[in-house]
Amino acid sequence: MPDLLALSFLISAVVACIAGMVRGFAGFGAAMVMTPVFSALYGPAVGIALCLILEIAVVLPLLPSVVRYVDWPRIALLMVGAVVFVPAGNFVLTLADPEPMRWVISAIVLAAVALLASGWRYPGQPRPATTLAAGAASGFLNGLSGMAGPPIAFYYLAGQETVTRVRANLTTYFVFVDLAATAMFASRGLIGWSTGVQALFLAPAVMLGGILGGRLFPLASERFYRRLALGLLVGVAIGSLML
Repeated sequence: MPDLLALSFLISAVVACIAGMVRGFAGFGAAMVMTPVFSALYGPAVGIALCLILEIAVVLPLLPSVVRYVDWPRIALLMVGAVVFVPAGNFVLTLADPEPMRWVISAIVLAAVALLASGWRYPGQPRPATTLAAGAASGFLNGLSGMAGPPIAFYYLAGQETVTRVRANLTTYFVFVDLAATAMFASRGLIGWSTGVQALFLAPAVMLGGILGGRLFPLASERFYRRLALGLLVGVAIGSLML
């Protein structure tokens, strides 16, 4: 059982609550908040495992309010692409120098943010091939650097859907991605009993944050949501250079 009064646990609880608010509001971005802090406090292996478990926990109270807006066929296509290309990202990771790869990924994310900030949108509905490509890019980056979010966020933000549907689809997609990643970690023995107990005690904080973020979402305008989402993507791009 973790020491609930230890400074590291109290910091983790505050960070988890803030991350939950980000996830509850935007539908993504919790990992960007939690992973660096948890990795610094507990080491990368435990920190990432904690983040994955808490990212699943935060969604539990949010799902009832978003499932009716989810485009399930598109989520399925995205997951097919993601699952198939995770090993490819892992393979490249074993061959490539990580330093230049981080710079390349950050540059791509920032270029995508600039394109979205210019007001560009993809006309019409994306084709199945485009959806598969977005999922493949997400899976590849997840295997390469643990950054599954930017391609999917760009995919949805560049479309014509309302922010309510964008948030619902992002929320749902990352549930499946996190479940797959958690299963992979568990199969490799990277999630121990102590990590699971730690996550159990931090879950109320991240879930509370998620509920608060979900309550704030209807109060925000579409413009504010899109600006916040772009800001989160910039944070991901810059943060990846510091890991």
